[in-house]
Amino acid sequence: MTEIDNKDDDVGVDNQALLEFVGNFPIPPVNKASMRHKSGIRRSCFFPVYAPYVQMLKLHNHYLKPNVFSGTEKEYWCIRNAAGLLDVTGEEVIAVEGPDALRLMNSLVPRDLEKLPDGKAMYCVMCYDHGGIVEDGILIRFDQNKFWWVGGPGYSEQWIYVHSLELDVSVQGHNDSLHVASLQGPRSREILNAVSDINIDSMPVFGLAEGIICGVSATLTRTGYTAELGYDIYVDVCTGEKLFAGLLREVRDRDGDLCGSASLNLRRMDAAILNFTEDFDWQHTPFDVGLTWMVDFDKPVDFTGRRALEQRANRPPEKKLVGLHLDETVPLDAGIDLVVDGRVVGEITSATRSPTLKRKLGLGWLETAYAAPGSTVQAAIGDGYADVIVVKRPFLDAKRELMRA
Repeated sequence: MTEIDNKDDDVGVDNQALLEFVGNFPIPPVNKASMRHKSGIRRSCFFPVYAPYVQMLKLHNHYLKPNVFSGTEKEYWCIRNAAGLLDVTGEEVIAVEGPDALRLMNSLVPRDLEKLPDGKAMYCVMCYDHGGIVEDGILIRFDQNKFWWVGGPGYSEQWIYVHSLELDVSVQGHNDSLHVASLQGPRSREILNAVSDINIDSMPVFGLAEGIICGVSATLTRTGYTAELGYDIYVDVCTGEKLFAGLLREVRDRDGDLCGSASLNLRRMDAAILNFTEDFDWQHTPFDVGLTWMVDFDKPVDFTGRRALEQRANRPPEKKLVGLHLDETVPLDAGIDLVVDGRVVGEITSATRSPTLKRKLGLGWLETAYAAPGSTVQAAIGDGYADVIVVKRPFLDAKRELMRA
């Protein structure tokens, strides 16, 4: 992360120094060789719009992204009460197109894509042959010949490409050609209705639409990383600046504002939305992380990892990823050991203090014997210990009613 001041809210920033630093990195379209490997550091096409307001940046999947604008908690309440406009570039679109697109993607995910209608998306994972997760992401089905996998820093493009070699299909990553804005919060539908020719009111959760937004051609999905009512907007880098500027005007007219990744992380923790590479990685199966419902053994076609997952299905995992209520003395750090009777039985992977729930929350791994809701373990902090209680996930809005509003 690139920080000018290591405080969070009310950050004191030399904005000119920040802009000069960021000026060393290009805005796409970027001149580069024809290598498909992602490299270098870039600014998103939205940067010119939000540059005057950003106070802190972070690096994600080769992109500098806004982490803080006006203050993390203030931005969090924008998402909760009105609308937050976010740059989520670095979430990468991998386009799979051709007569064998459905066949390929259905062989890589444990959910049954024959059941996914055209014009819809779904949350899913891809698994390696040993059952570990390649990455989680949003899979978008335009039709049986065209899919998008929208993921992050994982090795999804390589994994999909390797399995495509004998099929009639193309695989292309769009990290530098399609950038992603996210509009999240209870007024997001109202905002998009004002600036789009798309019938926003008719879009279901995980719905897909293509049309004009702020005078620019864009692809829209009713998805997001907040569990609020929200939408992700995919736009060509050549027209993204116009789209982002138009959205920002409408958002501010309706009591919303720019929001950074730090506020997004606060809201995703309320919802116990997992973060790949932070909460889990290739070592873990869907069963370990609580995504058992995602593995469809009745699916009529084979999929990678199926044999390993069948072997794992009927035995409890050694560890589970669980929700945690943390004592106020526990630091909000990853990697803190969780212990029982002085023995390490797990660790915290993510932690925050929820402004809504007014308490510290965490996600972490625990040996299965201690992973039942209501169990108490201790966090090892300095020379002492503090209580940690295992709780059900998600922490807020358990039925996901807000995102279905």
